[in-house]
Amino acid sequence: MEYIGGKQLITEALKSGHKLHRIYFQNEAAIDKNVIALAKEKNIPLESITKELELRPELAQGLLAVAEPYNYADFDMLANSEQDGVVLILDHLEDPHNLGAIIRTALCAGAKGLIIPDDRSVKINSTVLKVSAGAAYYLPVVKVKNINQAISKLKDKGFWIYGADMNGDINLFNSKLDGLLGIVVGNEGKGLSKMVRDNCDGIVSIPQVGSLGSLNVSVATGVILYELFRQRSINGVKK
Repeated sequence: MEYIGGKQLITEALKSGHKLHRIYFQNEAAIDKNVIALAKEKNIPLESITKELELRPELAQGLLAVAEPYNYADFDMLANSEQDGVVLILDHLEDPHNLGAIIRTALCAGAKGLIIPDDRSVKINSTVLKVSAGAAYYLPVVKVKNINQAISKLKDKGFWIYGADMNGDINLFNSKLDGLLGIVVGNEGKGLSKMVRDNCDGIVSIPQVGSLGSLNVSVATGVILYELFRQRSINGVKK
């Protein structure tokens, strides 16, 4: 079991069908009406919080819920698609705030799903769930043992794989990127690993001015996703 907190995150967990076992509140009169209605609909007990649980760091806005662990999606479900779409592949990100922000943007920009490695990478935890504002309950997230093997399998399924790097030779805004795409985003400090870079079909970059350096990884990923969304919307494809 794990704990999640806050009105929006608990509401989205309830709406998405993620299993909650119990919801605790600090002030019954202040509970959001939607939370009460959804909890009653799904027969989830609402109880006054204990002093011990008030110490949980996940407690937010007077609400805390006991939830089933996050349910990762199946790789084949994500890879076996005949429709155009974008899959994000994260090359060993470490910051849960970056992962949460990327998941939220990916859902809003119509990505098909997201792939993370099982080792040396942040996983879906309470911080990721909170920063994603519950988007992680709707966007399929797959955990794999080997990023390069996952990339190769996606290629076998017809995906074109592009890495993202500030020194890439493909200008994001001057390129037509459609069809089945995998976009690989690198680690916050090290960027793309050499093996992953070599396994990509191309490396895209975001034009920028000034001497500050590269964009934050979640911001850069958002720019890329929305440029792809823009291109597909112009061509009549929504995702």
